[in-house]
Amino acid sequence: MISDRIIISSDESMIDYMGKYNMKKAGISLKKQLLIIFLFIAFIPMTVTALLLYHFQTQNALNAEIESQIQVLKLVTSNIYQKLTYFNNLTASIYYNDDIMSCLEKGQATLLSSPDKKRIQPAIDSLMRTDDMILSVSLTTMAGDTLYWNDGYSNAIHINSLDPDFLQKIYAHNGSGVLSNPITHTSKRKYPASNTSIYYGRLLRSLTHNFRPIGILLVEVDIASFEDILIFSNFSSDSTFFLTTQNNTLIWGYQEENLNYHIGDIISTDVLGTPPYSYSVATINGEKYYRFNSQIDTLEYNCYSFLPFSNIESKTQFIKTLLLLICGVDFLCLCLIFFMLTKQFITPIRRLSVIMQEQDYLNYFPSPVYPVHNEIGNLYDSFQSMSQRTLTLVEQLKEYSKKEAKQQLALLHAQLNPHFLYNTLDSISWMSQNGNADKVPYIINALSDILRYSIIKENDFVTINDELSWLKNYMYIQKIRFQDSFTIHYHIEPDMQSYKIPRFILQPFIENSLLHGFSEIHQGGIIILSIFTKDNSIFITIEDNGKGMSDLLIHSVLHGKNDGIGIGNTNTYLKQRFGQSYGIEITSRIMESTKVIIKLPVQK
Repeated sequence: MISDRIIISSDESMIDYMGKYNMKKAGISLKKQLLIIFLFIAFIPMTVTALLLYHFQTQNALNAEIESQIQVLKLVTSNIYQKLTYFNNLTASIYYNDDIMSCLEKGQATLLSSPDKKRIQPAIDSLMRTDDMILSVSLTTMAGDTLYWNDGYSNAIHINSLDPDFLQKIYAHNGSGVLSNPITHTSKRKYPASNTSIYYGRLLRSLTHNFRPIGILLVEVDIASFEDILIFSNFSSDSTFFLTTQNNTLIWGYQEENLNYHIGDIISTDVLGTPPYSYSVATINGEKYYRFNSQIDTLEYNCYSFLPFSNIESKTQFIKTLLLLICGVDFLCLCLIFFMLTKQFITPIRRLSVIMQEQDYLNYFPSPVYPVHNEIGNLYDSFQSMSQRTLTLVEQLKEYSKKEAKQQLALLHAQLNPHFLYNTLDSISWMSQNGNADKVPYIINALSDILRYSIIKENDFVTINDELSWLKNYMYIQKIRFQDSFTIHYHIEPDMQSYKIPRFILQPFIENSLLHGFSEIHQGGIIILSIFTKDNSIFITIEDNGKGMSDLLIHSVLHGKNDGIGIGNTNTYLKQRFGQSYGIEITSRIMESTKVIIKLPVQK
């Protein structure tokens, strides 16, 4: 009755065994729960930590770069200021030359003589040779005389050729030096290959006559002289530098072509508009830059630097790569741990769960033994022992159910025969007393066939043909008894005559229609008997047009709680014999009809 247990000694065999069954999922499985725990306790916190660390390191790199850019820009601004101070001190040396000052005083009202010009020419030549980046020097008196020196390639500009705005700025600064807008030359220059220069202009005043204007000094400087400032200031080679005037004219720049600007261009305030020593983000030509600004003290000049976003990204690339590597290693470790826990704990438990859910003690199969002797192995052993005990009880219950079903069917027959025999004899007596003695032989023959049919002991199942023959004899007697107050119609599929059904399966329902369904109908009762097959099952329907039944009465009849016999016993017998999917179903409408549906397995 109980097969020996199957011992599975390898994981592969266990997996093959598990492949035969599908686990019925209920709620969240242990594997999913473990995965959720790993996600919320390990992987998600690790990922969030990595993102926060990346953000923190990126922000630190950004802040360090921003601070460095600000400091470098301050240094560049300071060096430019020193450069301008140098030119200011250089041009201020004229005040210490008595010959130049006396000529300028003299040239206040009259033109200078040739000897006067020759007398001060050496001093102007000396000023020119002071710095290689000085291309020309022009000294103009208030009377209009111009003394100049150049490098042999440049042409000293006459005061009348100056931009009126620049000349006005010279007068407005009242003796302080100012820079002009850049001037581009088409001819080749001597120092170095630059073709752009800028003028440093200064108004000279009398030291003896109430500081009245006595001349204008113009010094032409090669724009390349500012490049050394960036070199000594450690200015980033990735950045772009602008030196602009108050009207945003680009005087000098470093890599200004990267932003599509050139010396002399007027730059929009959208590009340059930031407060001193601050930074912001600017989008130029579709690319993003960090923008920095500084103002040269006491002078109307601004310094700007532009650092590409990609510069910061390149400096944080190492951090990103390192964090991705750490996250990847951690993820692999988590996957390894998850796999080990799943293999050691979750998979055996799921196997045992499948075995428990799929175990059918009506069709028993032996459960495997877990190959490892641990707590999970003890669970397998405990379930095996429980299964054996349960199977023993199931087998005992099946034997008991079979005996009980046979007893109920025997009880049905025992109750049926005396009950029907009494009613039939009563009908024969009634007919003899009322002048219908000619029909008595037919009734006796029908009763004889019925009794012969009922005492057959060989088998509880008969063919539909035999059951119908018995039913027709039974209905013949009942029609005489009830004086033809009803008719019965048969709808039987022809090829079903040899199918087998339980003996006397029809009698309780026919009798119920006659005694209860037609209790309030004296004529016109109709019973329709149909037998057909569907989905490999036999369906028997018995329908009458009687008074019907309430839902409460139907429930009572099907569960054997009423005083009558037959229907409840029959329903119990069918379910115990064939299973819960078989049995009897009753539907009814009060004062209209009642329909009984009997479902049986196909038996031939």
